Amino acid sequence: MVFITTADTDILTADRALSGLPEGAPPVRAFHPVALDTEDARTGLLESLGEAGVVVLRLLGGKRAMPDSFDAVVSTCHEQGIPLIACPGHQEWDEDLVAACSVPVAELETVFSYLMRGGIDNFRNLFLFLSDTYFGSDFGHEAPEPVPWEGIYNPEAGPTELADAESYIASRFQPGLPGVGLLFYRAHWMSGNLQFVDDLIRCLESKQVNVLPVYSYSLKHNPEEDGQRSRTLATYMADSDGRPRVDCIINTMGLAMSDLSQEGPTIATGWSVDLLDALDIPIIQGIVSTGSRQEWEDSSLGLGPIDTAMNIALPEFDGRIITVPISFKEETAGGDGNGLTGPRLQRYVAAPDRMEALAGLAAKWAALRLKPNAEKRVAIIMSNYPTKDARIGNAVGLDTP
Repeated sequence: MVFITTADTDILTADRALSGLPEGAPPVRAFHPVALDTEDARTGLLESLGEAGVVVLRLLGGKRAMPDSFDAVVSTCHEQGIPLIACPGHQEWDEDLVAACSVPVAELETVFSYLMRGGIDNFRNLFLFLSDTYFGSDFGHEAPEPVPWEGIYNPEAGPTELADAESYIASRFQPGLPGVGLLFYRAHWMSGNLQFVDDLIRCLESKQVNVLPVYSYSLKHNPEEDGQRSRTLATYMADSDGRPRVDCIINTMGLAMSDLSQEGPTIATGWSVDLLDALDIPIIQGIVSTGSRQEWEDSSLGLGPIDTAMNIALPEFDGRIITVPISFKEETAGGDGNGLTGPRLQRYVAAPDRMEALAGLAAKWAALRLKPNAEKRVAIIMSNYPTKDARIGNAVGLDTP
């Protein structure tokens, strides 16, 4: 089997899922389009297709995600009669991907359902389904199983043990301490890519704050309810009366919850604006970089354009407080004898000094919210660039009076 995906968490999930396959299951060779940036890499992919019994593509952004290889992969599969299943990286179908497929619609939809629901068990049954369908095996497989789109993450419980917010707070929160909510992507929870989350929880708890960790597919919409609004903030970060359960939120998820106008001034609109106004607590953006720490340190720009857009520019429209990169994507060896070959696995690894800075900032914002207004002190700092008194309040690119 050849599996090409734009999601590193898919490859991590596949690596763990394959360890539970029965003896004799066909091997899986995985590729990430980012790694197909050289002629040798693209040649290696095409050579792998010659030995493939089925090819599965999962591309966020459609064929544009692998512009130098997509057409070659499709034509090779069609010419050699290799079953090709092409799925989008989200719930909306892509015309180019559908047109590329060479399997019956029912098989395409089954594979898409396994991938969308995600998780180790669904990936394991996906590979069993592919083996039974295209390699003639008779292992048997379960249908795609629902996996929660959002939920509480308890670092001391098993991956399938679920808790509601009230129960978690009652059992874990210490009375008298401020509370900090922590938001991260569901894909990290499903793939076990949780080292940076666990490190951040421990770091926050060392600052004498309670932590409410919540994973979510998206802060904007729920894929199984016709794109309706996400319930994550309203359900987990607030009680049934809309009162916040925490005093500050750290969000490690990218993009903005708000709708952004396409014409004229770019303003945040939509249901999320009212929700965030009603919640009325500081939300801090903890930046989870898609690059390595070495790349960040070597670059005169710091974060690259994708990280800057996803983790700084767009989140600012939600009013988030932007901080620093707290983890980086680092490579580990792939293929440990369980059948997965090809990829260099990538996991998010914490940057301890930056994580300390973020945790300290969140703890102080949470404590500040609990302090009576009469005890607070406010400073207003105004620039005077160029340095003349007549220039007080003048600045370029800043909203000053």
